[in-house]
Amino acid sequence: METDMERRPASSGAPQGGQRPPKTRTRITTACTRCQKRKIRCDALSPACSACQRAGVPCLGGGALRDYVNELEARIRWLESIIQEHAPDIDLSAGPGRSPSTDGGNPSRDSQITPQSQQAGDTQSPGKITDQIGLISLTSGTDLRFLGPSSGLFFTKFVLAGLGKRLHVDKESAPDTTTDNLAVPSDLLVPQPKELPSDHRHARWLSQTYFNVVHLQFPFLHEPSYWETIDKIYDDVEVGVVAEFQVFMVLAIGATILSRRTRVALSPEGYYASAMNLVAGAIKMPSVGCVQCTLLLQMYALNNPTSGLSLWTLHHHSLAMGIELGLHRNVPDGTFTPFEREIRRRTFWCMYTIDRLLSTLMGRPMGVVDEQCDLNYPSDVDDNQLKTEQPKPRASDEPFTNISSAIHLFKLARFNSEIKCVLYCVDRQYPPYTQPAITDAESWRVDILNRLRQWRRDIPRHAESSPRHYLSLLCEIKYHELLMLILRPNPRFQNPDKATLRECFSSAMACSELYHRLYMTNMLHYGWISVHSLFLCVIVMFYCVCTPRGIADEADFDSLMRALKVSSDILSAMGEYWPEAKKSRDVLDRVSTATIRRFTQNLNASRNNPITPDSQASITVPSLLGPSNTTDWGSIDLPSNSVPSLQFEDTNVVDAPFGLGYEAVEQSFTSADILSHFFGSGTDVMMGGSFDFEHVTHREVDESFSDRLQDFDQAY
Repeated sequence: METDMERRPASSGAPQGGQRPPKTRTRITTACTRCQKRKIRCDALSPACSACQRAGVPCLGGGALRDYVNELEARIRWLESIIQEHAPDIDLSAGPGRSPSTDGGNPSRDSQITPQSQQAGDTQSPGKITDQIGLISLTSGTDLRFLGPSSGLFFTKFVLAGLGKRLHVDKESAPDTTTDNLAVPSDLLVPQPKELPSDHRHARWLSQTYFNVVHLQFPFLHEPSYWETIDKIYDDVEVGVVAEFQVFMVLAIGATILSRRTRVALSPEGYYASAMNLVAGAIKMPSVGCVQCTLLLQMYALNNPTSGLSLWTLHHHSLAMGIELGLHRNVPDGTFTPFEREIRRRTFWCMYTIDRLLSTLMGRPMGVVDEQCDLNYPSDVDDNQLKTEQPKPRASDEPFTNISSAIHLFKLARFNSEIKCVLYCVDRQYPPYTQPAITDAESWRVDILNRLRQWRRDIPRHAESSPRHYLSLLCEIKYHELLMLILRPNPRFQNPDKATLRECFSSAMACSELYHRLYMTNMLHYGWISVHSLFLCVIVMFYCVCTPRGIADEADFDSLMRALKVSSDILSAMGEYWPEAKKSRDVLDRVSTATIRRFTQNLNASRNNPITPDSQASITVPSLLGPSNTTDWGSIDLPSNSVPSLQFEDTNVVDAPFGLGYEAVEQSFTSADILSHFFGSGTDVMMGGSFDFEHVTHREVDESFSDRLQDFDQAY
């Protein structure tokens, strides 16, 4: 009887002596779900086996081995890119050839590198790395999408990669695969159109939520006109397709918000489906009403992960229509009535603010530049006063209107635009026909920080008992977000000093506390933007504390752990509606655990070797409700030089990537093969007894950002 060694070929996958190769667990685990059910041979080709290709059906499953091979090939490409960057004289093509497969002679499973990923490996030299910045894929086989520096993707990767040099992070628990997920018929997942509520009061209740939450930030609709439309519809008066579409969209958005606050299913998808039945007529011809319809779709996409809308494409469609209508320019008096002029300005500024928001969160170019716009703000007038012949703007000593906070956020969007242009621009060589306005970047940074602080002092402060109080907290959050955008490492300032990190850390801590206050008062807006913002807050905390020149010797450990716990809880709550929030939370939880472990080890060591304290220090978080009220996060005072530093022995741990030159190291070219690991069977392949931070950096961060990107770039 032949032994296994006699039957195994030395260099070929073909059977010898007419004998069939022995069946192994490898063949069983790599078979797709369809082949397993039909009990037929599966050749495990990627992305689909031959049997599924012939049948014209999706090839699902494949077990852990296929994911394991994808993981290994992705890691090989990553290692080759490092070799090409640091040793470009080495010819990788001169290496040993690939030996034939030992698994049935199947070459396809060993050659799953797509043309896109192969091109990435061929071109990732230092000279061309900037051409591939931030390309990330949503699903296997799709074109790559771009995420730039301001999105925080590179910053997150470098921070986690630096932490991984010294921290031991527990591996992620493998998902339970003992039971197969039951397939849900696709017909049951399609939302069915829903009629207007039978009771007029219910429609007003849902609509009022929209005007209490969304309208106060994006006032492109006129509230009294909307109520008139509602009354006409219930009186069976024809209102037109645009107005009817807007009513259904307002109901869908209001139902989405109320469903989360009351934890009662109010069928927002049904109202949305009814609106989509009218969308062709609503956006047929360019008009202000048409632009408002597209803005409503964007509001829904920002609040509902199941919308299926491409927010990025939709936004630029509305921006193009707005420019075609001249919303970005002032028009001569007499062309429009005062009411029409105000609605045009409000609509434009809502588009402008969304444009700055999306371009910053995704690191992409802005859709319209400031110098091409007149940028006159709308009048600070309540909606119910807007139709008067000469609406009188609010005086400084009068109560705030329903758009006072929105106008203040419009002003912040202009700061956002300036920061994008100065700190996150691509080409430092200005064209000869322009004159650079910023010649001293350091002076500019001091100036814009002062202007932002003044903007913060001018925030409309609503009383805590007011239902609009959340707007004051929201403005504070937006302020700290821009502060972190300026102070964290960026292409212009790559190595912030300790004073800068101290202020950046304070903003991150304050931002986390503000989200917690919104969450505890049931005023938190469970939108995609909040997920992204809170995730980056925690990443900033890690960077400021763990970078070698950071503020670990000043930060209060108890306050930091409390902020991390709060952030994790909020991300868990957001995860009920946004799956990527749970993935972000899982990454941060494991990093937090490793940080605590590292800190306590150093603390025990310092207690065994005490050092006489000579000073105390703690990070003071800026006031949450005004410049006169200071909140001290330090509940436990520890001597500064008795607090164990989170700094690592290797001074190149976190700062090195930025020190090498931002453009030269932004290697965020993520191929479809890497991300297909997460959109396939879902099985996580772990290697070794501890979690590899490179896996965090190149897999989970990419997955988290790609999931958020998918909310913008889904097919519409």
